[in-house]
Amino acid sequence: MSNPRSIASVVAVAFGLAAVACSGADDDAVAGGEEENLTEAKLEVASKASLPIAEVSGLGRRMVNGKPSYLAVPDAEPALLTFEVSGAGNASKITKHDLSGLFGNGASQWEAVAGDGSGAVFILAEASDKISVLDADLKKIVHTIQLSVPKSHALSKAWQDDANSHGEGMVLLSNGHVLVVKEKDPVALIEFAVDGEAAQGYDASLALGDRAFKLPRGASSTMTPVHHWLLKASQVSAIGDVSELAVDTDGRLLLLTDQGRSVVRVERGLRADEDKMDIKALYKLPSAVDKPEGLVMASGIPLVAIDQKNAGESLFSLDALP
Repeated sequence: MSNPRSIASVVAVAFGLAAVACSGADDDAVAGGEEENLTEAKLEVASKASLPIAEVSGLGRRMVNGKPSYLAVPDAEPALLTFEVSGAGNASKITKHDLSGLFGNGASQWEAVAGDGSGAVFILAEASDKISVLDADLKKIVHTIQLSVPKSHALSKAWQDDANSHGEGMVLLSNGHVLVVKEKDPVALIEFAVDGEAAQGYDASLALGDRAFKLPRGASSTMTPVHHWLLKASQVSAIGDVSELAVDTDGRLLLLTDQGRSVVRVERGLRADEDKMDIKALYKLPSAVDKPEGLVMASGIPLVAIDQKNAGESLFSLDALP
């Protein structure tokens, strides 16, 4: 396999020069009515690998014995894949772990997976809004986090109306909070925290990296939304929906969109006193990557997994992002 190719041009997005008030006003109103110039660069497939699960729904990363180990989950069965990724983006040592002893034999309905520096694995079930935390040996559930959106919350109706458009991706933060992306209607990035904790927003310093996640005490906990961000109205059509949330090597947030068929880079920081997120770049997916559902970065290389009915070639290594 050849090394991933770098994209020749960096995607630039110009969004006007006016500062937007943080009171919740629509930040599409920029100075002089200037509109965004959202230009797409196209990614290419550098390599691909077969995964022994169907309907891959999420990718993640954890640390095991000081080395990165990559993760994949399906929504069709209670199974977890672990694998390694070379510096060139090749996946190897793909191992399937049967988790039916912990979760039963039914469809898992899992939509996201993440890991931390202790080797723990966090799996988000969309239908139940529950994050199950597995120990590094994948032998037991050490904690469960229930995500709860109260009826008084601005997103409550949208959250409750469609159980299949809840959490599609998650990022663990160094402060013990969790970012979860809502799939659509509307696309929303939600900061969840234990009751009583204040929102802190997001910047690169809060990316978990290779640290252990700060679990709440006890066997279970409940987290509620402490803040959320929506897409600017002018960017909704370019995105459509979101199927995954990830962090790049610089600590910037990335979205994966199925309808928009792109890897999307979000602005560097999201403040807790603003309610919109800016899209700074779009990287178009190649046609071979159909129904993209999972995204994780491996040494600057994006790995994208697709949802297909049968096990097979469903993991794609793409060009390194500029």
